[in-house]
Amino acid sequence: MTVNKEPLWGRAYVFLSLANFFSWLSYNMIAPVMTGYMESLGAGVSICGIVGGLFAFASCLSRPASGYLSDCYNRKLLMGIFTVVMAFSVFVYSVVPCVPVILVFRTVHGMAFAVSSTASLVLVSECVPESRMAEGVSYYSIMSVVSMAAGPSLGIWISGRFGYRICMLAASVILAAAGVINFLIPYQAQAEERKKGEHRIRISGLVEPKLIGLSGVNAAFTMVQGIISAFLLPMTLEKGLGGAGVHFTLSAVILIAARILMAEQMNQMSLRQNLYPAFLCGVLTLVLVGRADAEWFLIAAAVTKAFSHGMSQPALQTEAIRVVPAEKRGVACSTMYIGGDLGQALGPMLGGVVADVTGYSNMYLWCIVPLAAAWVYFLKREKQQNSSF
Repeated sequence: MTVNKEPLWGRAYVFLSLANFFSWLSYNMIAPVMTGYMESLGAGVSICGIVGGLFAFASCLSRPASGYLSDCYNRKLLMGIFTVVMAFSVFVYSVVPCVPVILVFRTVHGMAFAVSSTASLVLVSECVPESRMAEGVSYYSIMSVVSMAAGPSLGIWISGRFGYRICMLAASVILAAAGVINFLIPYQAQAEERKKGEHRIRISGLVEPKLIGLSGVNAAFTMVQGIISAFLLPMTLEKGLGGAGVHFTLSAVILIAARILMAEQMNQMSLRQNLYPAFLCGVLTLVLVGRADAEWFLIAAAVTKAFSHGMSQPALQTEAIRVVPAEKRGVACSTMYIGGDLGQALGPMLGGVVADVTGYSNMYLWCIVPLAAAWVYFLKREKQQNSSF
């Protein structure tokens, strides 16, 4: 690939970041209103639950293929094509208000998102200097965080003012804009990216073995995000607390500020220096939410959650890029994304089962267990690596 690697904010990087923002903005507009839309079409609670997890599962199951495709084929073309597929899928939500059809295209949407986002992250790794990789990944990921702050409110407002179908239509237009930006990215694929004889599919071409453990660590962190997103509002309603909306807004604002302030420093920080504080903040978040009996608990949890997410995600993504050769960055990124998708999908499902037995508060405390297990694994991994030197 021939991309100018001297400046961080080159044309390719700016366009990739903008496309990432629009892609996530569309997703975050749809996510909070999808259940209401399905209910308005006559879907039962169980179907609504399936729709809620279907996107993440479809994305997760498609990740291995997305990594293989990103390593073998033109990444700009992959990102552009599958962004258009996403836009068409969301357009179908609007024009075909039929539950079975929406289920099918929700699956297609998740699969296309997996390929597009994996190819996009690999392109980011190619258009920033190696010495500024962590900084580049951190700034790039800020775009998804900004969309988390703006998307839900925008989707809820459009749905309330103009209806669900107009919201879906607006989201598809935003994705179409992302597709246009994708094709403006300056990119020239090398003909020798993968020799034809190397297109045979192997397990190592679908999942990077050395990153499986860290992908599990990523799953533990995203599980925290998933269960808080899914159950914080019903828990606060049950306890008669306010502050759920403030929690999400404050967390997003702090996360954006933290990533901007820490982006350059992360270039010099090791994975250990990022993850140890992230683990501690993650545990504190679950304790604060689980024991919340006043709004200040939720405000404090917003701060600790922002730092846990803000330090763990860019560090893990950067590590995935750094530990493999350039020609395997696609499968490395997809392997790390698999953990993130699994945590987002399984967290609310497992949390719901535990909450039925123990209640919301104790459920959050029980969810410390997988995060603590990931911490123990990481400690052992660090010890093994240090002893090998």
